[in-house]
Amino acid sequence: MIITAIILATVAAFCLALGTHFQQYAVATMTPGPKRRATWITGLGLMGMVTVLNVIALGLGPVAIVQPIGAISLVFAALISRRYFGLQLGAPLLISIGVTMFSIFAFVTTSAQFSHELVATEESVTWLLALLIALSVFGALFALSRAGHIPRVIMTGIIFGTVAAATHVLARTVVAGGLPEFDLMGARWWMVLAAVALASAVGFWLVQTAYASGPPETVLAGLTVIDPIVAVAIGAAFFGEYTGLTPMAIGLLLLAAVGGIGGVWMLSQFHPRVLEAKMPSAAASLTASNHLDDAYAPEHVPTNVPALRSPEPHTLTLNEQGIRK
Repeated sequence: MIITAIILATVAAFCLALGTHFQQYAVATMTPGPKRRATWITGLGLMGMVTVLNVIALGLGPVAIVQPIGAISLVFAALISRRYFGLQLGAPLLISIGVTMFSIFAFVTTSAQFSHELVATEESVTWLLALLIALSVFGALFALSRAGHIPRVIMTGIIFGTVAAATHVLARTVVAGGLPEFDLMGARWWMVLAAVALASAVGFWLVQTAYASGPPETVLAGLTVIDPIVAVAIGAAFFGEYTGLTPMAIGLLLLAAVGGIGGVWMLSQFHPRVLEAKMPSAAASLTASNHLDDAYAPEHVPTNVPALRSPEPHTLTLNEQGIRK
């Protein structure tokens, strides 16, 4: 089951990279029209396939193994950008992707050693439901704000990480005992399902605004790093899925999380598209400086201004009475 989950998650990672490029290209570069709409809908269909594959994978394997596999989408995205969009895979970009992937797989390796079957109680499901609703409201307000690219990516990662944890809980419940009945506990299950749909819609809306304000590799990096960290934290805090973590394991998890976030920051700073976006302002400053220098160049000094001459020396003479002539 775990091997099947890994295969499904890998296919989902490829669909995520491809769908991200379709949607980012439609949102950020294409003019409104039928072609843009078709491109965006194609990306939407791929994102829907990602959701279906991830739901099945989360029902078959632990969230600490399934979710971080999405980091492979960074490699797929870089290859797609290089093949179809002329992206130059320079050293800064490759190092950023390498740091991000190494950190997230270190996080997976460590957390998977302490993975246990989750225990869903009435209290834990209630807390998860409240968290989904709160993030949906806050995410909608965030999408309407003037936040920058990276804050939007971080917020989207938090929302989708919570959705992944909730989806894992729902899927494991169905795998273990089938669809729940309409009793008190079953009602909460259906309410969580509705909250997952709401949070997914808000996260999808928010990620569209992130596509419009930055490169797709940065969006993918943020999602594939923040998403599993949040999902593992929720599984450990609410459902006892990662009990028995030693202080050394916690330290390794924190280091891996910091490394992953650092990789995302590197991508946001050194991605070729980001550097190209900074070039026009730098070129404008250089042009203005050149114009200022030219204005004071010798050949630009006006020629119709009379030159200043030093006064001729004046000789003082006195007459016989001592009066100046």
